Amino acid sequence: MIDRRELLTLGGFLGGLTGGGSNADGAAVATAEISDRSAQDIVIALKAITTAMYATQSFDAVTPIRTRQIDYLKANSKFPDFIDVGVDVWMAVYDWHIRLQQPLVLGRDGSGRYTIALAFTQLVMRPETTPNFISPPYDAR
Repeated sequence: MIDRRELLTLGGFLGGLTGGGSNADGAAVATAEISDRSAQDIVIALKAITTAMYATQSFDAVTPIRTRQIDYLKANSKFPDFIDVGVDVWMAVYDWHIRLQQPLVLGRDGSGRYTIALAFTQLVMRPETTPNFISPPYDAR
């Protein structure tokens, strides 16, 4: 995410690109000139912002689960109701929701296990499995 300091610094750099003012005729009195170093700093700041934007929209945490959902969707013409996951996968999905400011739908299933909704599927945390465990998708039985 872009922090406030970077945004204000970039605003200062870009502020130097505007014209200096105008006379009574409306013609520009002066044009702002920036040095090569200032231009290079602007380019670096813009690249940093671009990198930060792409990093926040990464779907790496949910890609393995989405792959399983899509496979199930192709085979059954519907999303699965449940997928059991290990603690690391569950936490990665939780962090993904927080980072992208997606609404969290948390709950517990009938046996008291924690669940989190991802699209139309409930991910059920199974702490007794390996941390990166992802089960085959299944429907409510």
